[in-house]
Amino acid sequence: MNLGFDRLTQISDVNEWKSAYHTAIKNLDDLYQEEERIYYLMYSQEHDSNRIEEIQHIKHELMTNKELIHTFTVWKERLRDEPIWCRRMDVLLSRMKQESLDSHPEIVKIQQALQKKLMESTFKVDGKEYNLGTVHSNVMENPDRKLRKKLFLESKRIGRENEELYRTLIQKRNQLAQGIGYDNYYHFRCSLKEINIESYIAEMDALLKNLEDSSAYWSNRINEKFGWESMHFYDQYFTTFNFHRIQGSIFTSERLKEVLSDAVNSLGIPLQSISVTIETLEIPYGGFAVNINPNELKLVVNKRDAYSVVLSGMHEMGHILDGHYGSFDYPEFYRFYSSIAAESIAELFQTIVTDEKFLKRNFDLTDEILGQIKDVNALTDFKLVQINYYYSLVEYELYRNPERSFQEIADECYKTVFGYEGETFHPGSEMFYIENPAFFQDYNFALAVRDMIRGKFKIKSLYNNREVFSELLEKYIEPNQLYSWQERVKRLCDEDFTFSYLADTLSKVIK
Repeated sequence: MNLGFDRLTQISDVNEWKSAYHTAIKNLDDLYQEEERIYYLMYSQEHDSNRIEEIQHIKHELMTNKELIHTFTVWKERLRDEPIWCRRMDVLLSRMKQESLDSHPEIVKIQQALQKKLMESTFKVDGKEYNLGTVHSNVMENPDRKLRKKLFLESKRIGRENEELYRTLIQKRNQLAQGIGYDNYYHFRCSLKEINIESYIAEMDALLKNLEDSSAYWSNRINEKFGWESMHFYDQYFTTFNFHRIQGSIFTSERLKEVLSDAVNSLGIPLQSISVTIETLEIPYGGFAVNINPNELKLVVNKRDAYSVVLSGMHEMGHILDGHYGSFDYPEFYRFYSSIAAESIAELFQTIVTDEKFLKRNFDLTDEILGQIKDVNALTDFKLVQINYYYSLVEYELYRNPERSFQEIADECYKTVFGYEGETFHPGSEMFYIENPAFFQDYNFALAVRDMIRGKFKIKSLYNNREVFSELLEKYIEPNQLYSWQERVKRLCDEDFTFSYLADTLSKVIK
């Protein structure tokens, strides 16, 4: 398949080269769009396609082309007085580094084998069949602690069965990253995100140490409420979203589109003006969004009746708005986006579920339930920072010491983050680790950006805040990768990125 990049090595005229580049990058983006459509079908309908392998091969051949890399480096220098063109070259060269590794044939083969094993894994508990998708939804929502534990232990068994294959994937990723000068693959991915993982770990350790009173407060309240001595990992998500057992029938998945429509409408945007398909399906995570292009968007949430379905739906709707309004003038800025910038928009949009006006408008809630939701949201902020840090710390340690027992790493990190020992997950059962490596710390960076924006504009949520959303569009969403995520934060908030606003939010949880 000829995308037209070969011509770029042969052209010397500036205008002709720019025109040829525009054609080639559009052709490449068409290929990425095709790949996104296939992944959407894979995630939502367990659709299998050999075309993924073909696309990965094409991308690998392109992204590892040394002559092209040299060409883009030379043209970046030739166009140094044109900031947009320089940035286009920077973004593309960065993505070429990532894709050349991630689309390596050996990596793709191992990753697909793991994906297949995890997606096809089923087992029976108490006479009922489950898969990892239903385990996820039960661990999040089912009040039956004994069942949660049984399902969790089965998922750990699946993890142990996949440990050696996952270890092989990690070792191969590390080997390729070390071949281009990085200590390991995790450092490689973080360098592309413009973050320092050691600094992040130090920030999180300091933040959690300063919040030990808050941590003890929530742990004591949870254990007292449920009659436990300590929490295991199969309790963390459940207690986060169900500290108060808010009636699930109030927040039905059937009403998801309706409540998302109101949230979007409050910003002056008719939902029907956005080309998005909204679905609730049984999937092995809370939800996902696929932004194929600004006019072809997919939103999927794990099918369940619970308050958390609204949380997940609102988060993914933030991704949809980001994908719809982000400029498509330069395809590489749209396609090769910053995950931190994208997640910060999703987290900011998710704050709408904390807005009392939104809740009263869309749900029949008593003052008691409203108070419970406020309580749950305070707990959610705190717990998700812990959970995100835990997942990122475990994964970082896997890449630092892949020969070690994965279970021992997970157990040690659990005590480091939560302050006590408990039954922990097995990393080999986590689809997210396989498909989105070195990602979990991005959520905590995003929460910090969310609170910087709320602090700057003195708002609790985006609901009905059209002027704030307008400025967010102009300075943060529309530019995409024209600016780095840190530059966009400074443009919007008039200060450099900091975790201090997030720390303030978490310190206010004690009543």
